[in-house]
Amino acid sequence: MPDKLYNNIKHFLADKPSLKGEEMWNNWYDNPENNPENELFISSSKSKLRREVNAIKKTDSVFSLHPKKWMMAASILFVLGLSGFLYKASTAVSQKQYAAKLGQHGKITLADGTQVWLNAGSVLKYPKTFKGDTREVTLTGEAFFDVAKDAKHPFIIHTDKMDTKVLGTSFNIQAYPDKHIQEVSVVTGKVNVKSIVTDENVNVTPGQKAVFKSKTNKLHAFTDVPINSISLWRKNIIVFEDTPLSEVIATISRDYNVAVELRNKNLGNLRISAYFKELPADQVVGLVCNIINASYNQQAGIYVIE
Repeated sequence: MPDKLYNNIKHFLADKPSLKGEEMWNNWYDNPENNPENELFISSSKSKLRREVNAIKKTDSVFSLHPKKWMMAASILFVLGLSGFLYKASTAVSQKQYAAKLGQHGKITLADGTQVWLNAGSVLKYPKTFKGDTREVTLTGEAFFDVAKDAKHPFIIHTDKMDTKVLGTSFNIQAYPDKHIQEVSVVTGKVNVKSIVTDENVNVTPGQKAVFKSKTNKLHAFTDVPINSISLWRKNIIVFEDTPLSEVIATISRDYNVAVELRNKNLGNLRISAYFKELPADQVVGLVCNIINASYNQQAGIYVIE
């Protein structure tokens, strides 16, 4: 293994016990031309360096090398260090990615048994296998997690504004890039939500949610959240609660994979509260227009609101 080779040589040059390092160094020093960069041939041949080292040890003299030898020592350590780096890189935990397309939902089971449901236009990055003290994934968009319990290995979900840490629980995270807020709503268990912007953190339990607001960079906790209202998107139900019209349009576009254009910019500041259950895109657009007292028509496949 490159790490072991590196340490053997390093210990020997530092005058620490390392018979293997001495043997490897002697062979390289005697026959440098026979050793390619990525390989070290080992032999039991004697060398001037070995005799010098033995003589120095017998006389308790200070161990020193000729500059040329130090250059060669630096060279071999560099080669071994590079080999070790390449070896570590090749054995690093491989990352995978799962994406739910626009207008679709997706579900994936991770290596530890954790189940993740992804809403439309969401991306989850995760390791093929979990290693180390934590289980960490990265989310862009919205997902519902049912995390497998493992008290010794906390599960951490990273978004661009928050880190959510759990041991084993179920909860929903919404973190779309085009939204001004990110939120975590808990169904079972307890989670800790930390803002990576301010380092604020809150604990969230069933029926509660944590909300990070980008405009103020503040993390807030809310109680009395109906559990049966969490992750209704999994049942093809869309809920808007005092939501800016721009976000309503973005949600419709993402959930139905359709293009919606707001021609009347005066309507942009309106906010909407509504509940749509398993309705097609044209009906949802029509109902939104009724709420804001507007109209729409389709032009080249685009829903144009005026």
